[in-house]
Amino acid sequence: MTSSDDVNASWGAWSLATLFPFRVWPLLPPWWTLLATIGMVFVTCLYLLHLIAYSYSKYRLHRVVDFDPNATGVSILKPLLGVDKNLKTNLQSFFTMKFPKFELLFCVKDRHDPAVGIVKQLMDRYPAVDARIFYGGEVVGLNPKINNMMPAYRNAKYPLLMISDAGIFMRSDALMDMVNSMTDDVALVTQMPYCKDREGFAGALEQIYFGTSHGRIYLAGNCMQFVCSTGMSSLMRRVVLDECGGLPAFGDVLAEDYFIGLEFSRRGWLSAISTHPALQNSAEPSVSKFHARISRWMQLRIAMLPHMMVVEPLQDCFMAGLIGCLCASHLFSFNPYIYYVVHCTAWCMCDYALNRSIQNGRLPYNLSAFARAWAFREVLAPFIYIRAILTPNIHWRNGRFRLHWGGKIKSS
Repeated sequence: MTSSDDVNASWGAWSLATLFPFRVWPLLPPWWTLLATIGMVFVTCLYLLHLIAYSYSKYRLHRVVDFDPNATGVSILKPLLGVDKNLKTNLQSFFTMKFPKFELLFCVKDRHDPAVGIVKQLMDRYPAVDARIFYGGEVVGLNPKINNMMPAYRNAKYPLLMISDAGIFMRSDALMDMVNSMTDDVALVTQMPYCKDREGFAGALEQIYFGTSHGRIYLAGNCMQFVCSTGMSSLMRRVVLDECGGLPAFGDVLAEDYFIGLEFSRRGWLSAISTHPALQNSAEPSVSKFHARISRWMQLRIAMLPHMMVVEPLQDCFMAGLIGCLCASHLFSFNPYIYYVVHCTAWCMCDYALNRSIQNGRLPYNLSAFARAWAFREVLAPFIYIRAILTPNIHWRNGRFRLHWGGKIKSS
């Protein structure tokens, strides 16, 4: 009969050798210990990112917004292309913002774009709001978004410039919140990307991604003053942008938001996030659209920061857990299977806590639904990475582009 001491001893003896039969483990080269130490440090840093992101979310997000009747005026550039069933709701949220001085500058390439009709309806409904439509754009590079915004950019009249995507729903106090975040040493304020509550698995999948994996990196990066700006909802000082060459200077890159933040940083300016996240509210989200979007972003990150080709696939839960269990088994004789289960469970619960903190209220899905969507995204993360690596071209805004190192693009 096996004693409890024998059982405990056998569990304690499980190590990396358990995973490698035929006595491969003793034959590993001496430098394996150094490699295992590096891997353990890497995984520990990922654990610290969870702590930093959650702590910063509690410190920074969802503060009470103080209304300032003398706030600096803002010119809001809204590039539009096509319509969906949520476009009117999203655009209307900008007409109803509580802010003393702002103008809405809508940018469309084609006068016959169906979005024009919705904008005109809202302009008729809210005549007190300073709103204009600019047609045709101006070619200053290959980036179609930059080209579309150029006429509005040249005619903007306020010292603060906001670029806001069509799919963003704006809280009534969100613009005031962003302007309040524009302190004297800050030239760029972004809203942390998140999602408005939407029905369906795809809507939950997007919300969980932006509330966990993406939100964790975005919050931790901003806390540590790394440049990780996302331009779906960004506010900047016009004078600083003009010093960098204006929007035309970023016409040959797709990730203009990142490069604007990087150029501002080089000139000694800080970036900040506002306390309220950006609420993405595009209609009819789908899993395929989500994966295509994340793959496109991954392609951009790898082109801009080549070392991300190595880091990108290793920072998600399952791969990080594999690294951690192998390294901890070698260094500390931990049971790799127990380590992996504890790692994945703790990672999931930390992500759930962060998602709740970013939501600042009841989530539209329960813990069980969260776990299913979370696991689905984590399982598919390596395949999205492979797709990004193997796809040389980017399809975006009816255009097709080939990426080059450094983030530059050429027509494909």
